[in-house]
Amino acid sequence: MKQLFPFLITAIFCFPLKGQHTLEVDCDTTRYEYGVYADSLGYYEDLFAEAHQVKVMDKRLRLAYFVALRHYPELKKAKVKLIEKPIASTMQAQPKWDFIFHKRKERKYTVCVNSDASITGMNYQDLSFNSLVGWLGHEMAHLLDYSKKDNRQLLFFISAYVFDKNELRRTERKADKVTIKHGLGMQLLEGVDFFHRSKKVKKSYREKKKKYYLTQEEIIAGIEEQCHDRKD
Repeated sequence: MKQLFPFLITAIFCFPLKGQHTLEVDCDTTRYEYGVYADSLGYYEDLFAEAHQVKVMDKRLRLAYFVALRHYPELKKAKVKLIEKPIASTMQAQPKWDFIFHKRKERKYTVCVNSDASITGMNYQDLSFNSLVGWLGHEMAHLLDYSKKDNRQLLFFISAYVFDKNELRRTERKADKVTIKHGLGMQLLEGVDFFHRSKKVKKSYREKKKKYYLTQEEIIAGIEEQCHDRKD
């Protein structure tokens, strides 16, 4: 039964910032620990094997992907491949280049995880398992958005995302909000907190995150709003 109903750890979260102050969130939520879920990897691989190709060597990364996917039942049958390769961000979700030749339901997607930390200064392996789940959840928010667009809409969106900074900001902030709505706000927040405290992250990459994504305070507000709505 452990595989079907993984143990949930609930708590009111506080994240310490160098011992000076904390990010306090008034919400009971789940914190994912790798050791609790490790035995479930085979179960998840069998459950999602039909559509999701998660062949990376890092078992921790594979498991985090599946735990995040559980929060997105809409993507259960989406054809997604998880890979590691050098990219200019920590993670990136995108449709396969030939999407224009396929129907929406036949479309394939890729989630890339950066394999070269020297590019950004950020090594995904430094993230806690809980944070890794949250950041993969952010990429799945992008996949969910792509899956709702027809080919023409998706083509125009990609062009706008690449060339329009306002569209880039709107899209990334929307993905953060969707991540929170899908129950991974605390995981997202923990990863963002780590990112901004890390001395390894390159300045240009840190400034990009500040400019285009939700702030920690906005994430907290979103989590608490979601939590209170659930109680009501």
